Amino acid sequence: MLNVNELSVRIGRVDILKPVSFELAAGQSLALLGRNGAGKSTLVKGLAGLVKAKGDIQLGGVGLNSMTQKERSQVIGYVAQDFSSSNVRLSVFELLLLAQNSQNMQLRASPESLVLAQDMLNMLGLAHLSERMLNEMSGGQRQMVALALALIRKPKLLLLDEPTSALDLANQLQLLQTVRDYTQEQNITTLMVLHDLNLAHRFADQTMILESGNVSAFGDTHEVLTAEQIANSYGVHCEVFVGSDGSRSIHPLSAI
Repeated sequence: MLNVNELSVRIGRVDILKPVSFELAAGQSLALLGRNGAGKSTLVKGLAGLVKAKGDIQLGGVGLNSMTQKERSQVIGYVAQDFSSSNVRLSVFELLLLAQNSQNMQLRASPESLVLAQDMLNMLGLAHLSERMLNEMSGGQRQMVALALALIRKPKLLLLDEPTSALDLANQLQLLQTVRDYTQEQNITTLMVLHDLNLAHRFADQTMILESGNVSAFGDTHEVLTAEQIANSYGVHCEVFVGSDGSRSIHPLSAI
């Protein structure tokens, strides 16, 4: 369970994120939505400890604010919008081993680490890239590698900042399906910043819409993403269609 109480971020004299409070159960995914500049990435970075934030954050009953950044990174997996480490001269497989053994001073990776790294590559469909360097990959491939590095340490909280921004349609679906399955199977908590409302409908249990640093809507995704709420938050007229299987799709019609 993730409990966030009055989390806020001020940069200079500007309140980027107003006090935000919410709860999210283990095994659930939350989509963070809103227009550009609404505070989505700031919220994620505040949870990750990458920006100075006020408020209380509890993960499984343990306060994150009392942790060092090193301790926090051991329970949080974070994937930034743009993952580029072109100066790192390590293969993807070596990076996965390093991520597992960064606290271990041994020069040789354990057999368990080797197996886990290969399993992660297989799960994400990255086995063919195991010997490649990051600067030899496309932006979408690097984004998939970033997810592998976030998951390899078995986080309790997964934070994804626009994880599909550099991916083609097939890889968007693969990544978000993998994230949803992993979240449920490992009983972790996942927050993901998205811009595609249909992807949120399909892959997020809960949805939060931010406007100018404030929460304008929060709850079950199907209850939040109504035509009325989308018009209020995005300034767009749309129709929401419900399929015979209960699936939903959003069709934008015009700007208001």
